[in-house]
Amino acid sequence: MQADGGSIIIDHVECIPLETQAKLVEFLNTGEVQMIGGSIRQSVDVRIIATSASPLDKLIEAGHFREDLFYALSTAQFTLPSLSERRGDVGPLARHLLARIGGLPGMGPIGVTDDALRLLAAYAWPGNVRQLQDVLFRAAVGSTTDVLTSADFQAIEATLGGGMTGTSDVAINGEAIGVTLYLPDGNLRPLEEIEADVIRLAIGHYRGRMSEVARRLGIGRSTLYRKLSDLGIDTAA
Repeated sequence: MQADGGSIIIDHVECIPLETQAKLVEFLNTGEVQMIGGSIRQSVDVRIIATSASPLDKLIEAGHFREDLFYALSTAQFTLPSLSERRGDVGPLARHLLARIGGLPGMGPIGVTDDALRLLAAYAWPGNVRQLQDVLFRAAVGSTTDVLTSADFQAIEATLGGGMTGTSDVAINGEAIGVTLYLPDGNLRPLEEIEADVIRLAIGHYRGRMSEVARRLGIGRSTLYRKLSDLGIDTAA
């Protein structure tokens, strides 16, 4: 559990013991808490954001999760597909995570080749984004250069059997570098969405050097910033 301003984020809410779930239901119903060792209840105005890696309806049926807590938390629900279902996101995510890793003490800017990204996109990632982050961190720490290549991900390559046969089109047609052209139903994505992905990819690839991004995209800096505004792209992300 972590606090973020006026929000409380509960990761893996399905792991909370039933006794604690009951207390959480009470808090959600009353908006009041009592400090440990205290006797006075006080109102708290916060927003609860809970995540679960398991289907809560199945846990309710098995008696491992309270139904009243589920309904108290389910005011707004969002389902995030697993990383294996959105492999076109592997490229942008990898570059974003490497930028964060590069900012850690003792680290520096870290690049990654397209071949490495194709290899990463070919993997199923059962551990989703957290597993991707761990793999990238280990590769960055163990690398002797500031650009990761497919050689830095030998364990992933070994899991794939030394090749990428049987992988999705995203993994083998160049889209592994971060741009998905097609919707799940086979139709093309809207041009605006594709353009936004290309710009995000360029910003990550050129490490936020906006003059270089504009030059490589063949547009002026003012045009680039206008597109960032129009498309709602946050360069910090």
